[in-house]
Parts: sequence; structure tokens; C-alpha cells
Amino acid sequence: MKIEVAVTELKGVRVAVAFPPPAWVTPGMGDALLARLRPYFPALPVMLASIQKHGVRAHAAFQAQALVEGAELGRLTRTEVDLDVPPAPPDAPPPF
Repeated sequence: MKIEVAVTELKGVRVAVAFPPPAWVTPGMGDALLARLRPYFPALPVMLASIQKHGVRAHAAFQAQALVEGAELGRLTRTEVDLDVPPAPPDAPPPF
């Protein structure tokens, strides 16, 4: 499964924003997708977003809707993440 993702700063918080089909931006299906995305962005909070005609719908383990209000998510530069390919190992060892 491939999904478009952008890393950006929203209201001073650096986040990874994934853009799945709108039906996935809900509790349940969205939570499963968030769990699959987290290993690809271990240092960032991850959220799902669906750009709608009258705004943006968001889902995450935090108050995502408050972060996306007023944001221009449609203009973000996106990259594609293939969830069927394991994430690359970190470049540096952990600091502990």
C-alpha cells in the first residue's frame, strides 16, 4: 500500500501528515494506519488528513483538528511511502 505523506510545521509543531482516502481518516481504520506509519517517522507525531470541499478532516492520537485549522495542506510537497517496504534503519545509533 502506498500513501502520500508530507513533513511540515503546523502552528509551531513539526508533524508528518499522511493523505489516505477519506474513509481512512476515522477512528479504527485510521488508528491501524497510524500504527503502520509511525516506524517511518519515529521522531515525529503522525496524523492523517483528508482535504474536503469545506475544510480538512484530521485524525491522530493528539488534537490534530486544532493543528490543521487554517492550514494550506493542499500546497504541501508530498512524497510517497510504500508501507509494504520496511522503513530504512536510522543513520545514527541511538544516543543512549
